[in-house]
Amino acid sequence: MSYVIDERLTPLYVINIYDEHMPFERTKQLFAEVDKLLAREGKFGVVMHYKFDEAHPENDEFDKEFDGNLDDDDHHHDHKHKHEPGAAKYQKAWLSANRDRFAQDCVGMAIVSANSKFVTFYAPLANKIMSRMYRCPGAMFGDLDKAMAWVQVRLPQPVE
Repeated sequence: MSYVIDERLTPLYVINIYDEHMPFERTKQLFAEVDKLLAREGKFGVVMHYKFDEAHPENDEFDKEFDGNLDDDDHHHDHKHKHEPGAAKYQKAWLSANRDRFAQDCVGMAIVSANSKFVTFYAPLANKIMSRMYRCPGAMFGDLDKAMAWVQVRLPQPVE
């Protein structure tokens, strides 16, 4: 099990990621499932919960990989993340194909990590990164409840 999508709070989708380096085939399955969610009508929010960080919450390897360049979309060719061949290209193509849908209907995307150094470093940049990648507001949290609340207040409230 490398991920589980929790749809109990639809249109808020919680994607729990259990493996830091998902196999390419599993990544393609995740994108296929997200495609089905994106095919639904209306506004939605996403919480990406990196569960693997809970096993090593103070790992500081992330800052050795970040070159600080957010504005160069092509800088990914020399980064140190471990991808299977074709995975980065597939992800980039998927993102390009779905940006308009995110821009139109995503009310917010929150990232949750137990790694406090990671959260402290990226939290101030999260909105810029998410806006650039997904074209929707973004935030980073160390606490799942705070992330859920942040997205839920952005969702349209049902008319009673």
